[in-house]
Amino acid sequence: MNRMARRIVNVGLAEKPIDMEELEELLTIFEEKLRSRIEEALGRRLEELDLVVKADVEEGGLLSVNVDVRATGRFIAPLSYDEVLAEAIDEAAKWLEERLRSRRASGEGKETSGVS
Repeated sequence: MNRMARRIVNVGLAEKPIDMEELEELLTIFEEKLRSRIEEALGRRLEELDLVVKADVEEGGLLSVNVDVRATGRFIAPLSYDEVLAEAIDEAAKWLEERLRSRRASGEGKETSGVS
């Protein structure tokens, strides 16, 4: 089942751009948190997990993060794989949002000025 949810949140990337190295580091942690949460929730039910995270920073500081997750597993007890995946993605997305917000508040990242 393919389900796409979109959430738009301003975390200040227009005011404080992020460089690709920093973004890659954050996305690596994001993916690790996501994978760990899914494996923890599904436990021995999980047989195969395919996870791909891609991100693009567009003009104006819009960060688009796409997550493609496919999980297969054994039926041991009633369980909604879709629900588990959605909850794991939501938790990882909240972590990423908080991290990007704290980056702006703490002064991390590249400063930009409007003067050329």
